[in-house]
Amino acid sequence: MSRPSLMPKITEIPSLLSTTPSMFRDLAKRKYRQIPLGTLTGGFLGFLYILNPLDLIPDALPILGVIDDTLVAGVFLALLSRDVRKYLLWKSSHENSNSIPKKT
Repeated sequence: MSRPSLMPKITEIPSLLSTTPSMFRDLAKRKYRQIPLGTLTGGFLGFLYILNPLDLIPDALPILGVIDDTLVAGVFLALLSRDVRKYLLWKSSHENSNSIPKKT
């Protein structure tokens, strides 16, 4: 039995990023209540880290300087991928439950 990868495939990234605004709209409307605190915190801290001029590996070093920024972005994408997949499962089950006619 293979374990699902936490990191999204390169081909999944566009759909992942295009689904993210929908997830946050449903969060804001309180339709979707599984708030991805890890992703929100990771995204905020990752954004600050990338903007911060003090890096673990200075950006002035060719190639090596970009590695830490790339790792931070990769961790954020992994967290976002996990939460968007959960959201898509919720959305598909929510849409399926709404399409079932109710008995009157």
